[in-house]
Amino acid sequence: MQEITNLAGGAIIGLGLAWLLERWVMSFVRRLSVDEREDFSNWGIYIGMTITAAALSEWRQWSPELLNDLILITALVGIAWIDRKTLLIEGRLIALAMGLRLLWLSFFAPQEMLNSLTGLLIGAGILYFIGFLYETFRHRQGLGEGDAAVLGLIGLWVGWQGLGTVLLIAALSGIIIGGISLLRQRKVNQNIPDLLQTQIPFAPFLCLGGLIIYFLQETGIIMTVFGF
Repeated sequence: MQEITNLAGGAIIGLGLAWLLERWVMSFVRRLSVDEREDFSNWGIYIGMTITAAALSEWRQWSPELLNDLILITALVGIAWIDRKTLLIEGRLIALAMGLRLLWLSFFAPQEMLNSLTGLLIGAGILYFIGFLYETFRHRQGLGEGDAAVLGLIGLWVGWQGLGTVLLIAALSGIIIGGISLLRQRKVNQNIPDLLQTQIPFAPFLCLGGLIIYFLQETGIIMTVFGF
């Protein structure tokens, strides 16, 4: 009976979070003068958030860690959703998630505060520096400053120790999934150099890497495999 209650309660929370995300995405995109008749609904988000929140509620047993998990998942799903639609990063969502994470740390895990803040600073700094070097030598922007903020946000959860693996997953998934997407979008007689000029949102791959590493850390798997 308790298991059913946990799953049902989590599913309701997941539905609510998915609805809030949809409203947020609609608000952000429409401020860019996008046609208001455009359909922003995504049932995959609703289904995914519902199942994920239900599973987490059963796993975490309504402990404070559940709130921490939901803040990260909701923020990263929203960031990825918006970046995929607009090639822009929603800074307000990042700021809100950072504030909630710091509040959570203050109340429930103050001993982790220093490691999380180090992850924030190193994560943001790494991508900012890479983007700076790319723009310096290639004379065009490769990474947006928003991507640096996303990795900094992820660093608040995974610490500096997990950032390298997050970047590795993001880069590999970006190459594979992004490459397949580009080939599917290729127009007739379009040559490869022109195709490679197409912009691909990188934040969704960072978000994917961040979620994978965070939950590997939480389950202890990554400590067994990588030793940190």
